Amino acid sequence: MNVMDMEFDLNIETIVRQHDLTIEEVLSKKMFSNFTEDQAKDVILTIKKMSIIIFNACEKMEQKT
Repeated sequence: MNVMDMEFDLNIETIVRQHDLTIEEVLSKKMFSNFTEDQAKDVILTIKKMSIIIFNACEKMEQKT
């Protein structure tokens, strides 16, 4: 699957959401529809970890300037 096939429903509500992505939301996406609940939990955890890594990298870059 390439990036062009992925679903991107990015809008202000999804950007400023105040809660974690749910298992149901993960499983509702075509590319994850055949995942188990445990695999969906792993997706959520991976996204959270990546977000933290990106946030920390941005903070370090800002501190250098």
